[in-house]
Amino acid sequence: MRLVVATSWDDALLRGLAGMPVYAVFGKLQQDLVGGGRPSNILPPVDWEQMTRHIGLAHDLGFRFNYLWNATSLGDAEYNPAYVHDMQEQLRRLVDIGVDGLVVGLPWMIGLAKRVARELEVTVSSLIDVVTPREAQQFEGMGADAIVLHHAANRDFGVLEEIRASVRCDLELIVNNSCVYQCPYNNCHHVSPSFHSRAGSVPLLEYELFWCAGRHARDGAEIIRSRWIRPEDLHAYEAVGYDRFKIAGRGRSTAWLLRAAQAYAGRAYPGDLTDIISMSQHAPLRLARRRAAEGDGSHAAEWAAIAADLEPIAGLAIDNSLIPPNFIDFFTAHDCTTLSCRRCGYCEQVARKAVRGVQTWARDAAPRMPAAEMFGDLRLERPDASA
Repeated sequence: MRLVVATSWDDALLRGLAGMPVYAVFGKLQQDLVGGGRPSNILPPVDWEQMTRHIGLAHDLGFRFNYLWNATSLGDAEYNPAYVHDMQEQLRRLVDIGVDGLVVGLPWMIGLAKRVARELEVTVSSLIDVVTPREAQQFEGMGADAIVLHHAANRDFGVLEEIRASVRCDLELIVNNSCVYQCPYNNCHHVSPSFHSRAGSVPLLEYELFWCAGRHARDGAEIIRSRWIRPEDLHAYEAVGYDRFKIAGRGRSTAWLLRAAQAYAGRAYPGDLTDIISMSQHAPLRLARRRAAEGDGSHAAEWAAIAADLEPIAGLAIDNSLIPPNFIDFFTAHDCTTLSCRRCGYCEQVARKAVRGVQTWARDAAPRMPAAEMFGDLRLERPDASA
């Protein structure tokens, strides 16, 4: 087992990970030239000097460090030679301070990174949505050293086996993602943080999260359908050739990240699985409550209605002791891409036993979303790196 763990930029995290099977830790500046897959307001503030010291400690403890350039759009800035030159200069600076790997969100960045520093391990981000053998082969052909598969493939064992047999490069699976399975907002949600994590941007809470939160609040089966991997089920992935597992949570505390890492390193977590699953769905509820409480805007009533709709999220829990011990075996024999939830019902059955706080319905229910004129209310404050 090799764990790839998000960093909180707290040296206590690195020391706490010592002794666990950690291959690498990963992170990025709150804002930088390229941007990435998370809005800057949720990321811990850190400057270049702090980052350099943190990477040095990671190396002292035997961990590699991967920096994220996983923006999936640059708004065509890549057509500006001056911008590309600045990217190359930033990458040289990252290499100089000890970065071992670069996680990229655009295919052409693979070649750019290899030209600047051939020794870098270049990893294809999950945000590129690799879910087929052919896609994996093409990225390997471009020079990628590793690929983080999109979480949608996590329980499609036929595809996982064929991808593993099709490429020689390293493959990585995200173990604790809670996104809605086959979410209609998947692609646009990948793009939006790319812009509000770049230097000079305004941080926002992505409106796409309201769909995710609303689906989870309205149907307890939705969290079971999400493609997280239980610590107890890692063996099923190792059996088909996967041993590199990513623990997401760059906006989480040191204590939270250590708990998640310990659970996966120990291959068991007997409590509430939402303690170690990313669960970004809580953020829309907090914002809706705050906007409704402000009461002085033209949208207070709409925010109050959304907050009421999302309220079950506050109590959502998954009792892992009530999930069947052979839970993952069902997916080794069933293909969720061709079998509808209406005909199957397996996740619903598990949810009725293991999910607390949200009623489980045998139907899809479109959640309440903020109207376009409310998007201005999604602006947030960014923590100050100098504070």
